[in-house]
Amino acid sequence: MSRPSQSSAPGPEMVSAVAEMLLNLEQISADPSIIGQCPELPGVVLDKVQATCLDRDGPEYAQANRDYQALRAYYFKALAAHPVGRALAALAVGSTGVELMEIGRPPAFVAEIRSSRAKPARGRRESYNCHHVVPKSIRPESGAVWVNHPTNFVIAKTTRRGLDQSDNPHHFWHSLFLHPQTHNAPAEPIPVYVVRPLFPFYPPITQGFRNLEELRQKLAALGAPQLPEIWEKRILEFSKATKHRPYAVPKEFHEITRLFADLYKPQNKDPAINQQMRANLAEQGARLAADFLPAGAYVNGKKLPPDHRPKKLIPLIETKKQPETVIQPIPARRKARTAKSQLHQPARQPQTNHLKV
Repeated sequence: MSRPSQSSAPGPEMVSAVAEMLLNLEQISADPSIIGQCPELPGVVLDKVQATCLDRDGPEYAQANRDYQALRAYYFKALAAHPVGRALAALAVGSTGVELMEIGRPPAFVAEIRSSRAKPARGRRESYNCHHVVPKSIRPESGAVWVNHPTNFVIAKTTRRGLDQSDNPHHFWHSLFLHPQTHNAPAEPIPVYVVRPLFPFYPPITQGFRNLEELRQKLAALGAPQLPEIWEKRILEFSKATKHRPYAVPKEFHEITRLFADLYKPQNKDPAINQQMRANLAEQGARLAADFLPAGAYVNGKKLPPDHRPKKLIPLIETKKQPETVIQPIPARRKARTAKSQLHQPARQPQTNHLKV
């Protein structure tokens, strides 16, 4: 599938859909204290969706993935062009990340640059990518959730590997909530509780802000627009919830987060091996998920009883408002690249693999 050219702008429908997405996030709650209600998962709510699990190797999943790939670049561009989206992007992914979004690329930047006399300067590459809140692997039964729509997107940090999974919130959400709920799930529609961040980027900041002046000075230094009051308060509450440090996945969840990423390693593609790994992850994740999920949720094929009380309290919502802006699927275009066009093609950024989740 060809990529949109760097000069192609998002259409008016995408621009309107991004504005709708930001407004919807604002309307979830006017109370900024909602951000810190769950210390392990600051700045998110659980959104209840009645849905049917799909075959990740089936045609419906494949079509949803093709449609998503065709419109993702336009979403990056439209979000970077919106004043609120641009300011939030600058805080999350920096000026370099915003520039990449402007040309339809996933945002990335280099953090923690270190140097010494004996070694050259080194930095850690931080990459964010666009993901679905309600994933492509389930089919919502109501018309309130459209899988391939900006109201169902979040740009999250996803690429951390190895034993330290502190920078991998997207895999954390899947290993703790989605996989335990969908593994061994009944064939009929069930309630699925998905993580819906209250920001279009997660984590929304890479440094702490103790007061409004610090936040506004940072935005000015980045050359970004100032934020409306509701977003300023949310950013400050998120900083408070993380003790004014960058957000990190709690250590007690690193193991299941790593196990989720292991599902997609080349050496684990054998169906029998992969299925056993999925079963092991669902068993481990179910025990932890039950501490967060309400009565009636399914974990590893079993329904939590009516008298179940979660130990951890995350705000619960149920999206019922259907998107107002219609995004038409963008047809794929194939075009042979000439030698001349390749000579003038800018260097491509490394692409993040899209997992079947």
